Amino acid sequence: MNARQRTKIVLIGSGSMIFSRNLIADILWHESLKDSEICLVDTDKDRLATSEAMARIIAGQIPSAKPVIKASSDRKKLLEGADFVISCIGVGGFDATEKDLSIPAKHGLIQTVGDTLGIGGIFRSMRSIPELLRICEDMKELCPDALLLNYSNPMAMHCLAVERATKIRHVGLCHGVQNTAQSMRMYVAMLRDSSPEEIRRHFERPFNSPERNNEWATWCAKGDDPELNYTCAGINHMAFFLDFNSGKKDLYPDLKRALKIPHIHRLDPVRFELFSRLGYFMTETSGHISEYLPYFLKDKSEIGKNYLVPLSYIDTCRCLDKEYIRLRKSILDGRPVVSEPYKPSKEFASRIIDAAVTGRAFVFNGNVHNQGGLLISNLPGDCCVEVPCVSDRQGIRPVAVGELPPQCAALIRTNINVQDLAVRGILEEDPAHIRHAAMLDPNTSSQLSLSQIDRLLEDLFKAHSKLLPKTFKGFRYA
Repeated sequence: MNARQRTKIVLIGSGSMIFSRNLIADILWHESLKDSEICLVDTDKDRLATSEAMARIIAGQIPSAKPVIKASSDRKKLLEGADFVISCIGVGGFDATEKDLSIPAKHGLIQTVGDTLGIGGIFRSMRSIPELLRICEDMKELCPDALLLNYSNPMAMHCLAVERATKIRHVGLCHGVQNTAQSMRMYVAMLRDSSPEEIRRHFERPFNSPERNNEWATWCAKGDDPELNYTCAGINHMAFFLDFNSGKKDLYPDLKRALKIPHIHRLDPVRFELFSRLGYFMTETSGHISEYLPYFLKDKSEIGKNYLVPLSYIDTCRCLDKEYIRLRKSILDGRPVVSEPYKPSKEFASRIIDAAVTGRAFVFNGNVHNQGGLLISNLPGDCCVEVPCVSDRQGIRPVAVGELPPQCAALIRTNINVQDLAVRGILEEDPAHIRHAAMLDPNTSSQLSLSQIDRLLEDLFKAHSKLLPKTFKGFRYA
């Protein structure tokens, strides 16, 4: 694309305010994007108006930013001629998310977040994927050459559905890789900078005491290592760091020593347990990863031992709603909403767009199709993988990784089975494949019998009937 033209970016789901704030500020921070046309779309008119007001405040805070800002609840009015479309939709909002977690809990199925795999991930996909495909249809008509940047979870299911059902260029973006890398680097810093006794004393200090806060801030700062480099590959929320270095120094030996220090292990218990057995550290957080596997949530002692919080995402969503109310008040008062001078977030979207506009290559981990096994050769060819990618004027070019360690690939395949069947069920509007996906889900099958899974699915189909494709409404198993 011509860097001298105004870049048109459409953000669908702009009412996700905290996320939108970071994305808009990141975009306007780049010199190449300061005069972009930023188009905001949301079906909630109150949130849409708030996000538009927020975008105008941010534009005033970023030096020399002069964007054109538009907003509409009708995306077709804004999509024409778009260069980039960012999707962070979530159909059903908090009410649907709460049902994804609370209804399974009544049936004896424990989840923590419920947005990536399992029963929660399957039903979230059933609500959102049809809408994402309608967005792709609109893009085909109005901006067929635009790049779709998807942030919606379940990431792998959304990207796989787009790949199978459309020809829209797309990539899935998540902050799990960069956040995990920072955490790993911090654990190494704790080991190197402090003795086990000093680490123990830190966690014995009163929570939020100045001493504890200062020590923690110092360790966190070490996570921002400018020489940090790594290769990470797998699937979204289950990618493995195949190497992990600072400059030329391999940090894995230090990380293996860190996991033996109880107070460091306690910060990330599930991932350290898996690291000790698999030999490679993985994304996502311990709370997330616990519900992609059959080991951690079926037993109260394991839940307690690993400091897991069942249904924790419900409280997270409530906190986000409170933060939205606080942010909305600031916006209505005309107060600044980002720090000055602004420091970009760790999200990749703005950097990918800047690379496409300027030609300055940007390397990141993205979620893309496995291209028949070309990218990760010991995973299924028709799946979504998370691998290193390069963004520049040529578009998104994923990097072939080859084979993953066999134990890592085997664990990943248990999740790909669920993703594949859920997407088949959605695209073919076949409830039987939704049932198959639930049957094969590692966490679900570890806690419920087949007949219990059937009863749970019937309750969830009924609870979400207004948001599901017509084929699924009123469905009952024979």
